[in-house]
Amino acid sequence: MREDSGTKILAAVHRSVGHPATLETVNLAKPEDNEVRVLVDACAICHSDLMFIDGGWVTEFPTVFGHEIAGRVVETGSSVTGLTAGTPVVVSLIATCGQCLPCQQGHDVACENPPPSNPLTDANNRTVTKGLNTGGFAEQVVVHRSQVVAVPPEMPATSASLLGCGVLTGVGAARNTANIQPGETVAVVGCGGVGMGVIQGAQLAGATVIVALDPQADKRSLALTMGATHTADPLNQDPAEAISQATGGRLADHVLLATAAPTALNSALALLAPMGALTLVGMPADGVTLTIDPSALAGYNQRILGSKMGTARLNRDIPALVADYFAGHLKLDQLVSSTYPLEDLEQALDEVRSGSALRTVIVFNQPEA
Repeated sequence: MREDSGTKILAAVHRSVGHPATLETVNLAKPEDNEVRVLVDACAICHSDLMFIDGGWVTEFPTVFGHEIAGRVVETGSSVTGLTAGTPVVVSLIATCGQCLPCQQGHDVACENPPPSNPLTDANNRTVTKGLNTGGFAEQVVVHRSQVVAVPPEMPATSASLLGCGVLTGVGAARNTANIQPGETVAVVGCGGVGMGVIQGAQLAGATVIVALDPQADKRSLALTMGATHTADPLNQDPAEAISQATGGRLADHVLLATAAPTALNSALALLAPMGALTLVGMPADGVTLTIDPSALAGYNQRILGSKMGTARLNRDIPALVADYFAGHLKLDQLVSSTYPLEDLEQALDEVRSGSALRTVIVFNQPEA
């Protein structure tokens, strides 16, 4: 444990599975050499937060969740370069050592020795974990330098926060993991916040047919504004038939699964054309399995790809996404369904649970950094 007293901040602390968070004053330790203290202006809620909070994935408690952060630098450790107080930044959960083989090969999401993150402490000096090494449902965070990327000051914090995970994951799944090529056909299963990123990524990659599959009519309509060329309700229309109609008789070169629904997971392979690739973007609860026919998979020369955080490299992909946003090629503002203050976090989480929101964002009325 560090010896300095650190900074007292307000944070939403979840102390057990399935129970509401409590707003508590916790201690945030001073940044170490390679760390950055950031004033949080906005933190979007990710489905992954709910998976931990509601017990779908195992984690430690008590914890401060939240990992899609936009804010401003307050303080840096002695070894940090390229950031000064007041710099607007995006914070992501991807922390890298920079030394292991995956890091040397540019595979940041596969870092074998991610730098440790010192915990918060509560009023009784007990440890409070920072969820995914970020802890964004709080007034401030201290994170490793590798998790932080500067963004232009004119970028709205609510929109910038989406680059910390949701849009980074969705666009990256299309452009990096699936490596969609111009002229290919794509089916996107699930049109939530991540799915809308996948659709935009497929369009940016040059896909000619993009079929958006979602049971909610409003999301299908919005998908068309994000770049989808066709939509279908998978509960009322055979998805394979919808794709075949859109492509002129073929199935999809790429199916990107942007939902954690087990039924969608086990029906996605049936949407693939020969030589096609299924990319798993949404992450279901622990224990959910995928049933495959290995003979058919090999016989059709198909592939199944896992996509963690869009196979992103923060220093490459976030600046590229920012450039796409300011060029009018990437829609972010339209993905923000609603905003809530930290004290209304539970209401915001319920909105995300309902499935009606694309991205719900916690916002902070912060002073100048």
